[in-house]
Amino acid sequence: MSDQGNNLDDPDAEVSIETVDNASLGRYFNNTTHTIFDELVSSEKPDAFATVKNPVFEIPTTSPSGFFDNETESLNEPSLANDLQRDVWIASESTTKILRTIATSTNGTNSINRELLTMPGLAMQDDMIDPTKGAVLHILGEDEFSSRNVLTASDVTQDERGLRNLIQAGCYRAAINLTGRLLAVYGQGFGKINLPSKHTPHSLQLWFTRLSLLTKLRQIEILETESRPFGNLDKPDMYFIYYPELYGTRPGSMASFSFRLLLAEIPTYLGKSKQAIDNLYQILAIIKKIVKNLAAGLSGDGSQIKNETNKQEDVLRLWNGRKCRTLISIINCAMGMKNYILASEILENLYSSMEWKKAEGETLTSAIGRVHLILGDVSAAEKQFLITRDTPPSSKNIRELVDRGLMAVAQNAFQEALNCFQSASALDPSNVMLRNNIAVCLLYTGKLEAAVLLMENAMTRNPIKCLQESIILNLCTLYELHTTHSKQSKLHLLRQINKFKGDSFDIGCLQLGT
Repeated sequence: MSDQGNNLDDPDAEVSIETVDNASLGRYFNNTTHTIFDELVSSEKPDAFATVKNPVFEIPTTSPSGFFDNETESLNEPSLANDLQRDVWIASESTTKILRTIATSTNGTNSINRELLTMPGLAMQDDMIDPTKGAVLHILGEDEFSSRNVLTASDVTQDERGLRNLIQAGCYRAAINLTGRLLAVYGQGFGKINLPSKHTPHSLQLWFTRLSLLTKLRQIEILETESRPFGNLDKPDMYFIYYPELYGTRPGSMASFSFRLLLAEIPTYLGKSKQAIDNLYQILAIIKKIVKNLAAGLSGDGSQIKNETNKQEDVLRLWNGRKCRTLISIINCAMGMKNYILASEILENLYSSMEWKKAEGETLTSAIGRVHLILGDVSAAEKQFLITRDTPPSSKNIRELVDRGLMAVAQNAFQEALNCFQSASALDPSNVMLRNNIAVCLLYTGKLEAAVLLMENAMTRNPIKCLQESIILNLCTLYELHTTHSKQSKLHLLRQINKFKGDSFDIGCLQLGT
């Protein structure tokens, strides 16, 4: 279901199938065409953890939307025809009229009202700073401060390669700073909001990267200001045909589909989940039109095409994948609103509407079952999991073991849950999420010291993987429960963070109180 934890003791706990907060940035950086931004970050999802004070059990299954992250793979080497099909979007009637006028006019003879243009710009003039540096200097002193070595925007090449390096190093603030420099080249830097400028697929991908990072860091005020000029990406200058001198009569949208989804979801982070759901349903309606056109042997926009049957099938598969991604985004928003009934209904319809591979189908049914657990309906969850407590678990199926563990947690059977999570961990010893679940069960079975030792050992063996904000928060809470002298242990964690983590880490999870 999600890499975000679910508080199964609390039927009102908030959970999502996939959230920007805990999901890989690759979800947003991935584009549907091969671009210079491909593979900016690893597709591996980081594990997420929640506080021990409110025990949260992590979910190892991949989000269904992950099935469609690599949409280009099914299309092999992209030809112009495939590029056109991937870039298809059905513009609004008013935008279509403007684009039609441009397409039938002599180049340079059209004057568009500036209110109909997309005019973005940066909302902050100064670079974002590394908050860990200041904390280390204040708490640990100059010696420790001088040993911190993280990349800044000036330490890398001033291009996409440098941006990729910063993101892979976890230096998201520096990456945001670099996007600002690169966007300034397009006349879209600080103070340029509401001033006309030209757009390209490259500039839009820079904006997509920047807004994704701002979302990841929860820089909500900046995110709202900088995303507002893009609207729903339907203004005329978001389409290739608006620039005949560069693209001739090429149809389609210059913005990636993932950018479209991101903008639709942003209201969620502003406390406006219903607006986000409305945005996503608008996207879904257009996708259904495109799929209908493709199924009829037409181009996605409804025009006649001459294309090989196998390529048409590939494009249809691509757009069906986008339809599923959009539905998953709607589920995320529904979960954020604690509308678990809607989320469950969409998941069930999604499962029954397509033929799924075995692993994908199991992921979806498991996700449905876990929503039922949040609602407190253990019997319904059992039916989805296709398991009962009376039957012995498979010794080699991690998902089944975790599902059984979660059912046990829902019934406050923590020893049984502990056994399940330990068995799953034996099959996947490097899975930090499972160790977190084990630690919570140890705590609730009265073995606090064992829980602390387990998490500390995991931290020692793999500090890079384990130094995540949520797991650090868990461990610090365990320290506070374990001893009144927890500060020294927390300072050791701060030293580890200073050594291994980039500029995006939130040291507030250490609960140092200074």
